[in-house]
Amino acid sequence: MDYQAFERLLAAKKTTVYRVAKETGISNSSFSDWKRGRSSPKPDKLQKLADYFDVPVETLMGTPCAHTQSRTAALAESMVPVIGEIRAGSPIITEQTLMGHEVADIPDVDDYFYLRVRGDSMKDIGMIDGSLVLFRKQQYADEGQIVACLVGGESATVKRFHRHGKNIFLMPENPDYTPIRLSVEDFESGEARILGVACEIKIKL
Repeated sequence: MDYQAFERLLAAKKTTVYRVAKETGISNSSFSDWKRGRSSPKPDKLQKLADYFDVPVETLMGTPCAHTQSRTAALAESMVPVIGEIRAGSPIITEQTLMGHEVADIPDVDDYFYLRVRGDSMKDIGMIDGSLVLFRKQQYADEGQIVACLVGGESATVKRFHRHGKNIFLMPENPDYTPIRLSVEDFESGEARILGVACEIKIKL
């Protein structure tokens, strides 16, 4: 079973593993083992989950299905993971960083992630503290794009990308903050790395 596909179905149905376990009779420990890759669900349990979510078994396996989709399956395919914080390495989604899922109108959810913005360094373009920003995963940026960038092996920062010669400036959108100055060598050595380019802001009123 593709556990990420299962988690998207959970988000689409607005339910929890505990509730699914209770209503299907599948133990919580089974879900834990599947998530950690210790075991895989047997065909009868896969079918039970497929019936519960009203989706084909293929949906749980993360494979395309030509059958008519239920509303839950269609919604699940639009669910993008929300990351609370990006640590060193890459936007790898772990139990510690995954905050949930949000719907996005995009062609392939695996190419995107949401980041929960902390602070007000980008408030002048509407990125206020707590807002969700949708990023397309890529390791390059064009002049003036908003990026999530890993700096010095620490948590990611969200800034506007500018290049001047061999210098890279990560510019805030708040006059109370100063730009972060980097070099092309910082990116070549891995000291700094672009994780994604922003394409949408979500703000809850």
